[in-house]
Amino acid sequence: MANKLVVPIAGLHCKACEILTEDSLKEIKNVKKAEVNHRTGLAEITYEGDEPKLEEIAANLKAAGYGLGKTDSDSGGKKDLSYFISVTAAILIFYWLLNQTNILDFGGLIKGEFSWPLAILVGLVAGVSTCLALVGGLVFSLAATYAKNHPEANSKQKFIPHLLFNLGRVVGFFILGGILGLVGSAFKMSSILNSVITLIIGGVILVLGLKLLDISPSLNKLDFSLPKKFGNVVKIDSPLLLGALTFFLPCGFTQAMQIYALGTGTFMGGGLIMALFALGTAPGLLGIGGASALLGKKKSKNFFIAAGVIVVAFGLFNLVNGYRLFKISAPTFFNGNSSIIEKDSAKNTTGTNSNIETEDGSRIIRMKETNRGYVPNSFIILKDQPVKWIIDAEAPYSCASAIVVPSLKIQTQLKPGENIIEFTPNKTGEISFSCSMGMYTGKFLVVESEDELR
Repeated sequence: MANKLVVPIAGLHCKACEILTEDSLKEIKNVKKAEVNHRTGLAEITYEGDEPKLEEIAANLKAAGYGLGKTDSDSGGKKDLSYFISVTAAILIFYWLLNQTNILDFGGLIKGEFSWPLAILVGLVAGVSTCLALVGGLVFSLAATYAKNHPEANSKQKFIPHLLFNLGRVVGFFILGGILGLVGSAFKMSSILNSVITLIIGGVILVLGLKLLDISPSLNKLDFSLPKKFGNVVKIDSPLLLGALTFFLPCGFTQAMQIYALGTGTFMGGGLIMALFALGTAPGLLGIGGASALLGKKKSKNFFIAAGVIVVAFGLFNLVNGYRLFKISAPTFFNGNSSIIEKDSAKNTTGTNSNIETEDGSRIIRMKETNRGYVPNSFIILKDQPVKWIIDAEAPYSCASAIVVPSLKIQTQLKPGENIIEFTPNKTGEISFSCSMGMYTGKFLVVESEDELR
């Protein structure tokens, strides 16, 4: 006759924890079945014959990296007000630092003509600058989550997921880059899709960061992994797969390389460009992920808090950028309210250029693209007058080099030196433009008469 025993387990965080603890419990004599729920922190053990001893249960759980006891014993219980104030202040400070774009200026160091070896250099720069805004949040989350779910792991074991993550990036980028080389310009994500992806990634990173901070037990109910029944067949939260999927994140550096991969026309050419770029990002991303592997168990709690702060700030950074890009790409959602765009892009405002320069009846607009955005980034133009927009790309491999003008259906990757875009505005109002991530913005104000040109 089968009997049941319910015991509490400490250290459960996800479905992977359920699988590991269930496997360890099934190894105990007389145990026929074990069902673990990481949300309740309870294990229901079905056995026949003598009841399993708690000492044996505790020993098996300890060997798997868990414990027998209260589910909140590892989290320190409820957090006091000072904890929330400190964490909030730290998040705001780091978010402010992210918005001070001078700490992400490395993209402007690369100005030469493109070559395959240059793809590695671009990757090296991307790995320590603006790519951190997207990929860095995932890497920090991967590091902290693995360390939290596997407290028994040593430094070497904690570093393995990051090696797999970067291996997944190199292999995945080669395969997907090769496909780009074959299909050519058929592949190009729209600005609205970029904004939606950025918002989704920002939301996921934000939730992961809050879970690391252990802000609320209710957040543990949010799970981004596969259902448990697939866990024994498909590895949950696979770093290899996660690394490969970062190919689709709307990072300006990545998109710049994708443009060159498109132009190769061959699988091998496109694959090599993207693989070399991913290889170049590896040192920076491995450095971030490896920070957790160097910390001992006594320092792991502080690491989770620090990582949570950084991950939440990355999440907010992407949410704000994605929201800004979404507003520019889908103006009907905001009833054409241009004042909202002006407020949100205030940090990037570099003055309004109203100097009137014409050539063969066309209005000449001159703008510089730098690793900190566009200078100037606000212009006044005349309705029905052709515009010749001359953009001097000083940082052709920075995030700002992937420029989009959704209302004009313009989406281009700037090349080194002068780039010319021509269009004719047919109605008054505001024409907004942005980088592909929504980090850097600008606008054209279209007026009715020459008297309004200032």
